[in-house]
Amino acid sequence: MKKLLFLGLICGALISTTHAQGGNRQTLPPQTTQQPTAEQIAAMVQQAKEKQVPMLVEKAGLTKAQAERIVEINFEIRVQASAALQGLSDSDRSAKLAEFKAAKEKKYSEIPLTADQIKAVYTAYEDMGKNMQKKD
Repeated sequence: MKKLLFLGLICGALISTTHAQGGNRQTLPPQTTQQPTAEQIAAMVQQAKEKQVPMLVEKAGLTKAQAERIVEINFEIRVQASAALQGLSDSDRSAKLAEFKAAKEKKYSEIPLTADQIKAVYTAYEDMGKNMQKKD
C-alpha cells in the first residue's frame, strides 16, 4: 500500500511538472499586429506627455511647450521607425536608425533647442531609463 501511495505521489509530481514546463502546449496562430487608431495614438501621446514632460522640464531645463514637442517628435519618429525597420538586415537597420536619429535631431533644433538643451534631453532620457531598470 505504501508503494502504491508513493508511486501515485511521484506520478502526480511528474505530471504537474510537465504541465508547468509547457509539455502539453498547443501551438497558437501567429498574432497579427493591428495599427492603433487615431484615438489610441492620441491617448498614448497624452500618457507619454504626463510622464515625461515634468521630467524634461526639471532635468533638461525646458519649457513645458518645448518638452511637449520633444515627446511628440519622439513618438512620431518611433512610429515611423517601427514600420520602416521591419524585415531589414542588421546593416540596413543601422543605417536607417542613423537616418531617424538625424531627422529627430533636426526636428529638435527646429523647436528651437540649442545643442546643450539637446544633450540635456538625451541625458534626462538616459537617467529615466536607468531609474526604470532599478525599479525592475
